[in-house]
Amino acid sequence: MRDDRYPIACDDDRIDAIKAAMNRSDDEALALLDAAVAEFPADARLALLRGSVYASLNAYPQAFADLSQAVVMAPELHAARFMLGYLELCHRGAAQAIAVWHPLTRLGENEALGDFARGLTALVTGEPEQARAYLQRGLEANRDHPELSPFVQSLIEKSHEIVADAALSPVPGFAAPPVADAAADEQDDDNAGTGSHLLLGGYLDRRDH
Repeated sequence: MRDDRYPIACDDDRIDAIKAAMNRSDDEALALLDAAVAEFPADARLALLRGSVYASLNAYPQAFADLSQAVVMAPELHAARFMLGYLELCHRGAAQAIAVWHPLTRLGENEALGDFARGLTALVTGEPEQARAYLQRGLEANRDHPELSPFVQSLIEKSHEIVADAALSPVPGFAAPPVADAAADEQDDDNAGTGSHLLLGGYLDRRDH
């Protein structure tokens, strides 16, 4: 089957195979993604997936390029916009992130990504109490993006430590949800790709975003 919302879309079985590879190996996933992008360059989902892999590998220029392309090709692919905004926050600053997130902040109250974007915007503009309220509401309503929940919970817990600053330091967790304890830091490097791609587990299975 093909997703008719995307022009010349990669078939869903191939997308599923790529997502499975992302849980095994970044190198394997990149090889599959490069081949798929060459065949289906207009499918924004592939750009989103590859951008996520690049981000997990700290290959930020490539991640920026792919996520930006995904947003341009499919503005309704909200996961790409959220991830791009967070990448901007971590590496270019709050002003750029806020600009990227702005369309998400206009989503309805029942949209978890909208509340997450509103919460992060409030956080980096020095409104920690409002930020926590948005993030908590989004967390409680989050059904479509379970991979985000540990990350958002960590932001709520650390919100008092994060201040608006022109030289904002990276907020932990772009490529992976923050770990609950130090034991997770001892994971084998060979497994670095496993579970490290924020947002992507359930989002691309949906047909209503």
